[in-house]
Amino acid sequence: MVAVFTDNDTGASTRSRKKARPQYAAMLDRARAGEFGVIVAYSNSRLTRRPLELEEIIALYERYGVRFATVVSGNDDLSTADGRMVARIKASVDATEVERTAERVARKHLESAREGKPVAGTRPFGWQPGGRELDAKEAALIRQAAADIIAGIGSYTIARQWNAEGVTTSTGRPWQGRVLGRMMQSPRLAGWRIHQGSIAIGRDGQPVRGQWEPVLDQATFDAVVAALNPEETRSRVPRKNARHYPMTGTLRCGVCGSVMYGNAAKYPTYRCSDNVHTVAASVGPVDELVTGLLLRKLSDFTVDEPAPEFDGAARLAEVERDLARLIGSFTARELSAEVVFPAVAQLEQQRDEVRSQKRRIEAAGVGPDYRGVNQAAWDRMSMSARRGLVETLFDAVLVRPATRKGNRFDASRIEWVWRGGTAAT
Repeated sequence: MVAVFTDNDTGASTRSRKKARPQYAAMLDRARAGEFGVIVAYSNSRLTRRPLELEEIIALYERYGVRFATVVSGNDDLSTADGRMVARIKASVDATEVERTAERVARKHLESAREGKPVAGTRPFGWQPGGRELDAKEAALIRQAAADIIAGIGSYTIARQWNAEGVTTSTGRPWQGRVLGRMMQSPRLAGWRIHQGSIAIGRDGQPVRGQWEPVLDQATFDAVVAALNPEETRSRVPRKNARHYPMTGTLRCGVCGSVMYGNAAKYPTYRCSDNVHTVAASVGPVDELVTGLLLRKLSDFTVDEPAPEFDGAARLAEVERDLARLIGSFTARELSAEVVFPAVAQLEQQRDEVRSQKRRIEAAGVGPDYRGVNQAAWDRMSMSARRGLVETLFDAVLVRPATRKGNRFDASRIEWVWRGGTAAT
């Protein structure tokens, strides 16, 4: 025996094309190099279940004379047409059996989803093992995170806070902002069963409720999703050292409109991100000016404007009932596909339009709570909360190029546009 080649945890099936088999590839390379003349496997299916790979083995024999033998599947004579035919039939049978197994597993997963059963495997954060009963401590953390996100605090800030407090994922790993944000948008939190990345649909055409206690009510969950996914994605998303500067994301170059970022040099400065020209302003005076504008603006609010309300709930429910009835009629063979699916497409378009309206209204109703915000409250805010408040009140703050020499701050260079399009200088 020259060598043993084993690809652990890597299937030889037809459904594992994306998984590399480094040991299998190394075996073929060494066989081509003439290091050995016989490949022995326990069975045909242990070597490969892919007809295309069998053709590689046949070519290996024809070009290099390398034979293939097994312990339990027999030894096919690859030098004859009949021997190659038998080997190909075995490979085809193996591939078919693998695909049948995959179909059975897929049907089982679909049925479990339709019944609302928890997904087996890793314990979801917020629930006890088994995924049905809430973990009180973790559920409380999720609810607080939801309130913070709605108030304008970012998922990365929350992740850093959790890590500082020793809170880990259900697998014991530190939190990342991206992971936390994805978890906070999982419909599971509101009690929905997920299948293949979206809410499962039952045989009656209705979304499936999971067999577990939800952490968030639907309204709170929708508000969290709206806060994490604003309807208009702005190019001013913070990046370079964003957490250190409250105006990052709102401050823009008065020449080209590019986002200005804070530079943590000896004298912190906001600079235009476009390298074609240089527009800069000292961080301290800019922050002081914009903060003063913000606090004066907030002091003018005497009565809270009523939040917009979504009035399409009845219409949305009606469309979803109509969809469920159509799917039910098709399943019961009462209506043909030609009748059902054109109508389903129209109803789905109506449903998506109403849902989009709902998301826009929800997005307009989330953000930092600025009632009672004064200088002392501002000083206590996290940087993420400050940025959220700035973005709530301002569409943009423009910094014009300097026209005077010297280091004295020139407030006339600053222009601002309040949220809603009211410009001021």
